[in-house]
Amino acid sequence: MTTNTRSKDSATGLQVACDTAVSGCVFRMRTEADDKERLLETTREHVRERHGKDVSLDEIDARHVETVEVELEEAD
Repeated sequence: MTTNTRSKDSATGLQVACDTAVSGCVFRMRTEADDKERLLETTREHVRERHGKDVSLDEIDARHVETVEVELEEAD
């Protein structure tokens, strides 16, 4: 069963941001709620390549993924 997460002016999305902003890292990724696996995989690759750490997908999901409302822009 698919849940419609869009309203007229906004949609529910997922966001993850690197928590090492002090080091100058500005990684942030936002995607649709049904694209969670790609969000987790991309974040894990970022942490591995940029910060030299291996983290599990479960850890990223539990500690770093936020649900956000995304404003939708209408095409002219």
